Amino acid sequence: MNRHTIFGKLSPLKHAAAAAMISLVASPLAAAELTPLTFWLNYPAAGFNAGFELAVKNGYYKDAGLDVKIEPGNGSQITAQLIAGGKGEIGFADAAPVMKLVSEGAKIKVLATILQGNPNQVTALKEKGINSVKDLKGHSVAIPNGGSQAAMFPLVLAANGLSYSDVKQVNMPKESMVAALLQGQVDAILGSIDFFAIQLKDLGAETTDFPFIDNGAPTVSTSIIASESFLEEHPDQAKAFVAASLKGWYAAVDDPKAAVTAMKEMFPDASEEQAPAQLEATKYLMCVNRAKVVGKATPEQWSDTVKILNEIKMLPPNIEAASYYTYDYLPPETDLRSCPLK
Repeated sequence: MNRHTIFGKLSPLKHAAAAAMISLVASPLAAAELTPLTFWLNYPAAGFNAGFELAVKNGYYKDAGLDVKIEPGNGSQITAQLIAGGKGEIGFADAAPVMKLVSEGAKIKVLATILQGNPNQVTALKEKGINSVKDLKGHSVAIPNGGSQAAMFPLVLAANGLSYSDVKQVNMPKESMVAALLQGQVDAILGSIDFFAIQLKDLGAETTDFPFIDNGAPTVSTSIIASESFLEEHPDQAKAFVAASLKGWYAAVDDPKAAVTAMKEMFPDASEEQAPAQLEATKYLMCVNRAKVVGKATPEQWSDTVKILNEIKMLPPNIEAASYYTYDYLPPETDLRSCPLK
């Protein structure tokens, strides 16, 4: 007896119900209920986190059995605290504040490192003739209030034979730094590849830049993090989320316009003007600092990061680097994209 014969003996109402049942049985997604999961970003939606939005739009999380809801963040420190405090299970945050919390007893781990180098850099206008970090001697440098640049800058100076006394420090709100540089109030700023540099480029400024990662402070940066309780209770979900997220980032690298569109569709208030440049900066930072593959910082990168954060007194000296991260939830290295990205 075929399907049409069965339907022919049913009332219209039962006919519709039977059709729906067959549709459900035929649907692979209906056969396995999706698991809801909330993911916290480091900041509000922007190009530097658009790979996750693209993973949602392209169905990568659903294919992995997850119904992922993305929440905008308010800084890596706050996202890390949410995860550490049990108010979130998985998130995206800079490694430094995460590691500080771990050193204080927080039960969280880094699962995958998307930005394998911190985005901080020294920026000067070309017309100033500052051609190296050593040339900062005697010049004024704007330092953003509350940023990570201030803590790491002494290492950059020391690596280039300078000390804080060799430069004129000017502390100011980060919102004032670009204008201060352009108006000649300071000779250089402690900015970043994925934020201040983009603003300056949009304004037509020609700059000379000295990334921290190339000048004495090569730390790993923004990563997928999770609470240890979540990892213990839902290891398969963690693995599925990381794999689908990396797939989303690969897709974003291959098709930046699609990533920006996905970001804008999910978060209409996000800026699509700066997002392409932010995404390009993220692509660059995925494979810096001696990175070998996307998403997996090497033990050497982690050891250097711990050493640097020890030197600036952010971390105690008695905790090994391996205490801060795990590779257990990454796909096999053969499935990760190699660096450099094309």
